[in-house]
Amino acid sequence: MWSVIVNPLVSILMPTYNHERFIKQAIESALNQKCDYSYELLINDDCSTDNTLKIAKEYEERYPDKIKVFTHEKNQGLLKSYKYLLQQAQGKYIAVLESDDVWSNENKLQIQISFLEEHDDYGLVCSDYYTIDENGVKQSDVIKDFDKNQNDEWYDALMGFASIGALTIIFRKSEYDKYCNIDDFINLKFQTFDRGVWLSIAKHCKCHYFHEQLAAYRVISSSISNSGNFKKAYSFAKSVMDIHEYVISKYGLGKISRKEFDQKKIIWYVNLCITHRNFGEFKKLSRQLQVTNIKYFAMKYFTRLWWLQYTLRNPQPKHLSN
Repeated sequence: MWSVIVNPLVSILMPTYNHERFIKQAIESALNQKCDYSYELLINDDCSTDNTLKIAKEYEERYPDKIKVFTHEKNQGLLKSYKYLLQQAQGKYIAVLESDDVWSNENKLQIQISFLEEHDDYGLVCSDYYTIDENGVKQSDVIKDFDKNQNDEWYDALMGFASIGALTIIFRKSEYDKYCNIDDFINLKFQTFDRGVWLSIAKHCKCHYFHEQLAAYRVISSSISNSGNFKKAYSFAKSVMDIHEYVISKYGLGKISRKEFDQKKIIWYVNLCITHRNFGEFKKLSRQLQVTNIKYFAMKYFTRLWWLQYTLRNPQPKHLSN
């Protein structure tokens, strides 16, 4: 039986599945927040087969005034997990903290919620972050050149495939309820929750970017977005494109032209092919995508494509002698 969490201002959503190695650190980073605002941490375990649920339940027993853990008889998938958590959320604001990530700054909630409380016309805030490996060792900084505070500028930038870190985002639930339909996300089989949300909110509300590293994103080789498997990575990228097309169908392209959007879409795929050292797939993809100026794009990226082809044909030895 849950204790009643009285009037939380913030609901922290934590979907989880088989993250026994990481969930403790994620939960602790939420509990360590130093803020003047009440919050609830809602954890949805999606039928984990390891000790994830056991660990979450132990924290729920220790912190019944802050944590609720939900379980289900059948695996739901990520988007249905988010839908369920949103249905349980009591907060005015929604924060996202997946169970393998960490809020590295103990003042994250205080900084972001204070801003939203003082600026009623802003619907979403986010920040810089950094990446860590599976052992928690820092890898690289993720710092964005985001000084756009008018919603039309944000929408244009995000529609052009600029990205923000889901683990840094807090948004108003009222704006989510107005502009986002998670049933559409589920029915269209999107593979990620956050992009459709921040695109839709950015179209209608002002957004603010904090140039502070407030969180750490864990890079796990087996995750869909970071998979070394090209087919999985391509499937995820295709889902991202589907999300953009869905939002375009509802709210339009903004100030970006269709031609520019299609070129940026090709750039996304080229970077994917280069990352996976897959020149052959790039040629196939370029034929499949309905882009009006493939020839221009190929010329622009000729050097990168030539180098990719060269490295595939001439692999470097693992160790070079002096």
